[in-house]
Formats: sequence, C-alpha cells, structure tokens
Amino acid sequence: MDFTYNEFPISVDLNTLKTYFDLKQYNPIYEELTEPKDRNYILSNLDVNLPLKILSAHIRDDFFWRKAYQHRWKTLYYRTHSYPCTPPRPVEPPTLANPCPGQKGKKVTKSWLNIYMERHLQEFIENLPTTEYEQENVQTTVLDICGGYINQLEINYLQPSMDGNNDHIPLDFILSNLPELHTLRLTYCTKTIGTQFYLGCNTMSRKDANILAKGLAQCHELVNFCFHNTTLEPYQLGLFAHSLDKGCHHLTALSLEHCSLGDEGIRQFLGSCNKESFGTLKYLDLTNNKITSDGAYIIARVVKNLNLEKISLRLNPIGSDGAAAIFGILDCLPMRNVDISGCSITDTITLLFVNFLCHNRTLWYIDMSNNELGMNFGEQLLNVIDRNKHLKVLDLRNTGLTLEMCNRVKNILKDNFKNWD
Repeated sequence: MDFTYNEFPISVDLNTLKTYFDLKQYNPIYEELTEPKDRNYILSNLDVNLPLKILSAHIRDDFFWRKAYQHRWKTLYYRTHSYPCTPPRPVEPPTLANPCPGQKGKKVTKSWLNIYMERHLQEFIENLPTTEYEQENVQTTVLDICGGYINQLEINYLQPSMDGNNDHIPLDFILSNLPELHTLRLTYCTKTIGTQFYLGCNTMSRKDANILAKGLAQCHELVNFCFHNTTLEPYQLGLFAHSLDKGCHHLTALSLEHCSLGDEGIRQFLGSCNKESFGTLKYLDLTNNKITSDGAYIIARVVKNLNLEKISLRLNPIGSDGAAAIFGILDCLPMRNVDISGCSITDTITLLFVNFLCHNRTLWYIDMSNNELGMNFGEQLLNVIDRNKHLKVLDLRNTGLTLEMCNRVKNILKDNFKNWD
C-alpha cells in the first residue's frame, strides 16, 4: 500500500499527509479525514485486491465496496429479496423491497459491504468441492471474515460428491455461523458437473437432509426461506418442518418451489405442525409440486389457523375441487394475494367463485390465468364483478374468455384503485 506517488487533496493537513507513509497508522489517520471527497480520493487509489480480511477490518465506505464489487463481478446487478423467489433486479443504490402484488413495502437501504460479502460467500459455497471442505479452514478463511455481514444468502447450485453417495458440503456449520441471516434461498441442483455426471448426482441425500435440518434449526433470525428445484422425499419435508418450527420463530415467508412434494410430502410437512406452528407466516409458495385436490384439502385445513396474506399454488393440478377448498377458507384469513394459475381449474368453479367474489372483503389480487374457465364463467363474472370494491387485479389470461371480456373486467377493477390505502 504505497502512497509515495499519489497526489492528495490540499484539504489534508500536512502532518496528516506525512503519516500516510506509515502503513500501521493508515486506518486511524484515514478516519481523521472529515471531507468525503478526501476519503473517496484515498479509496479510489486503494487496491481492491488486498486481502479481504484487511479490507473488511478497516474499510466501511460504500464508495470503496461498490468499486470492489464492480471490479470483481463486472456488474451492478444483484438479486435481493424481501420475499423469496423474486426476479433479479438492478440495485443502484442497493435496496430491499416488498415484491408482493397488492402490498406496499418499505424500502431499506443495503450497504455494498454486505452485498460484497454475501456474493463472496455464495461463490465460495457454490464452487467448493466436497473433498476440499474442512471446517476449520472454512471458519478462518470465510466465516470469520464474512459471517457478521450476511443478511441474505443465495445458493444456486452445489457440488456433489463423486463417490456415488450424492452428498454435498455440510451446511449446518455455515448456517450456524451467520447470526444476521434473514433470507436464505437454496437449491441442491447441480449445474457444473460436466462429464462427471452420474445418475442421482442431482438429488439430495439422506445425510444432506439431516444436516440441513440441523442447520435450519439454528437460523434463529431467519425471516424468508426459499427451497427450490430439488426433489424432496416426504420424510425430508417432516424434518424441515420440525426444524423451521423449532428454530425460526420469525419466519414470515416460506417457499418450496419445483420440489415434487406431492400430496404425501404436503401431508408430512404439515403433519409436523401444530396450532402454534408458523404463527408469523405471511407468505406460502408451493409452486409446481404435483399437488392434487387431496393436497389442497390438507393445505386448507392447516393454513386456516394461520395469518397468511399470500399463497401461491401455481402449476399444481388441484382442479376445481382443490380451488374450492382454498376459496372456502379465505374468509377466515387476512388474505391479499392468491395465485392459482395453471391449476387445471374448469368452469365447474363458476358458481362458487362468483358467490365468493360477492362477499369477500380482503383479496386484492387473484391470478387465475391458464385455466379452462370458458365464456360462461366470463359472463357470470361480469354480472357481479362490480359488487366487489376491494379486488384490484384479476388475471384472466388464457382462460377461454374473450379479450373484450378481460378488458371489461380490468376497467371495472380500475375504480377500486382509487380507494387503495
């Protein structure tokens, strides 16, 4: 860190300037600089490739960490979540926002130091072979440096073992050393195995399930949890439900997407719960899990005891009977958002739905797209839609309704936005 050939702003005191040649005195003197332009000038000349342990101990300024992030990953894009499984968005400055349709959320500024550390840990976990995992090394080289800065962790893939056991690196120790972890998005999907592929390498082993369950039980500050694109066995769902209920007392958003849970998986997961379980849960996403009407009945029976505001059963073949079970409990909940798109629902739901729509006073957003509802459904809907003064959005794309019908529904609902708090 040689400043011999740097020019410094004239606002820096001469005696202060002399101390820049003493590396040991760098941090205290740097903190004496009161002018942001002076601090930024120094930081703009600071090598971003210095050891991360040194940089994290002495530098907090967003100016530097933004520069370091851009230099390392060549982008300003970073996935942020208030609820799991929202698409990536550019953040400048970085923010966290509430993506639930129909709900207004408070944006919270996120520091570039946190963003850098989260991406650093993510990259480390995703690229670490199971044969190179050593707990002590992980502790000293990564967790001691990054652990306190991790609010969100997103793992897009993991390296499987090559011994045929399908095991991955143990996540329990890592998760237990992230005291500020609020959001976890995780998959055991494999993307980079290449020619070493073997049947079953893309699945989660029994050992993995036990270790992850142990780790989740220690995520005491976890608010948002998303587990996606991993085929799960019914017994594994019971393990995870028990761990989340035991350790995550602030959980508000739970997403299990594309995990092939099936009705038995739903039964095992919810069977591990009691009336006091998941009392803080607001958002439940079960997209694409092969859930039928039987699974929908189980879900309805359990979630009616919760305070859910949003539920997604998208791409599950629950049919009209399953949809009826869900609509049957909504008056008991402060529900704002329901997504039942692509759920094999037919026009047999017509009478129940229009009656429900006439008296429901909580829903703001309903997605019924990609279901075979037909013209009769549209005609019946148009007769009653203006009676509901609370619904703001009703998605009816690809449902057999004409474009004119869809536009009429949309125009009627526009008036409800005037009363949106």
